Amino acid sequence: MQRPTNLKVGDQFRVIVRDSSFELGEIITLKKDDNTNNPFFWKADKSDWHCTFFSSLKPYTKTVRDAQVGDVVIDEDGEECMVLERGQNSVVLSCKNNLKIPGYNYTFDGLEKQFTLKAE
Repeated sequence: MQRPTNLKVGDQFRVIVRDSSFELGEIITLKKDDNTNNPFFWKADKSDWHCTFFSSLKPYTKTVRDAQVGDVVIDEDGEECMVLERGQNSVVLSCKNNLKIPGYNYTFDGLEKQFTLKAE
């Protein structure tokens, strides 16, 4: 991949070529854009950062299946729920009228059919 033209801090990428800093498949986040072809990226857990080349990456777009605890999802009626827990195959969502009270359990397939991820 070549350097994106609309690059901004916080953009995410999937590593497609392993190197000494990042694992194959790891999702990394742009930390600082220094206008080079190998800017600074946070590791997935933000424990450390390194430089890597765009040729080792592909753009990553987060979907509702990738929703993490604290993310907000929206149903087909425009009502919001928050992800309160994430398991291996399912999520616990909050009630629609109170984002702190557990209300719904969904498999990832069910979540994907009924919700979209709220833009950050």
